[in-house]
Amino acid sequence: MRANLFRRFFAPVVRKAALAGIVGRERDRLRSEKGRFTRSEVEDIVASSWQGYHRLVTELPSGPSPFGNRLLLHLSCLTLSCYEVLVDRGIEQKHARELIGDTAWVIYRQWGKVPYALARWRYRSPRKRLDLCIRLFLRFPFSPPGYKFEYLPGEEEVALDMYRCQVADFFQRNKAPDLCRATWCNLDFALAEMWGGRLERNETLAEGCRRCDFRFQVKARGVQS
Repeated sequence: MRANLFRRFFAPVVRKAALAGIVGRERDRLRSEKGRFTRSEVEDIVASSWQGYHRLVTELPSGPSPFGNRLLLHLSCLTLSCYEVLVDRGIEQKHARELIGDTAWVIYRQWGKVPYALARWRYRSPRKRLDLCIRLFLRFPFSPPGYKFEYLPGEEEVALDMYRCQVADFFQRNKAPDLCRATWCNLDFALAEMWGGRLERNETLAEGCRRCDFRFQVKARGVQS
């Protein structure tokens, strides 16, 4: 995927998500006198983030890979760039991660609605719906070879172990595992709830563990947010 093509397609999506996720939020949660993010300020943050993205994307590994895998790597570059922009502008690191996580959820939520709509159309069983949503995400965009995983048998839960995650690899290489956990990893919990489940996870590749142990408990009824 070419950087210019990615930017052309995702620029409107990212802009809309950033405006929804950041405008009106406090710049400093401990010092209210610093005020809140304005629309023009967020527009400038997004523009600066794209500049950093073009630098980071040149460091991605070359060679053929599935479209979904490349897409996630490009989004990882943009995530890291946005974080660097916020921190450079004096935003406290934890707060910057939360702002990016909330912005990313605006996009991720829309992605998650697609498999959930298909699952609701096909199955009445909450467990089968949850299982299908997960399997569809593991076909696109979280597919091999960028992702290596093992589905585990079980009747009461949907379980899998993830042994390779290229997003976690990217953030570890760039010495930003905390950013990965606070944004990309944490989105999984809200996504599971949207699909009618509850995620329990004790280990992540991002924090240096040998796997991510996904354990999805099925709720009685799915709620799409």
